[in-house]
Amino acid sequence: MKTLTKILIADDHQLFNDGMKMMLSPEDNLQVVGQVFSGKDVPDAVNRLMPDVLLLDINMPHTNGLDVAAHLLKQVPGLKIIVLTMYNDRKFVDDCKKMGVHGYILKNSGVDEVINAIETVRADKKYYDPKLTQTHKVNLHADDFFMKQFQLTKREIEIIGLVGQSLTSEEIAEKLFLSVATVKTHRNNINLKLGINKPADLVKFAIEHGLA
Repeated sequence: MKTLTKILIADDHQLFNDGMKMMLSPEDNLQVVGQVFSGKDVPDAVNRLMPDVLLLDINMPHTNGLDVAAHLLKQVPGLKIIVLTMYNDRKFVDDCKKMGVHGYILKNSGVDEVINAIETVRADKKYYDPKLTQTHKVNLHADDFFMKQFQLTKREIEIIGLVGQSLTSEEIAEKLFLSVATVKTHRNNINLKLGINKPADLVKFAIEHGLA
């Protein structure tokens, strides 16, 4: 007889959250003990409901999933965390591995894969979606994460990526069909938003966040 696994689902999209609960509920050895729709509410729900596994989205209001995971991994060492996200982005995957997150699954996975991931982490093993190795690179869907996290525009994200490729303002202007003055204005705004003063620091930011 399989051990009962208590699951907490944390995702701000009501339909996805409810859908995941419906898909897991028929499994005799799985029990969804709660649903959370905001990052700031996850730690309290974990303490109250004591789940064995947390299915955690990255992009949530108030506190993003990566910060939530970092906190819980320190405070609740017995909890198994599986990031369940649409972001197939090398920066997020690498950050999760460094933190010690137990699993990482893309939202286009089937319920069988989610169940497999849950059973794998419950067996004290890691489960990282095999699809990550196919396109383990920057995903354009990550743009909205950076826009919310750092208050960046799509154009600013694009320019950060080009700076990360060591392009000058003149080269960026030519590539994007903008004036040099416009590019410099964008770069000034970027520096203000990120608290960056040196071009080398912006290059470092681009590389560390998988934008270059």
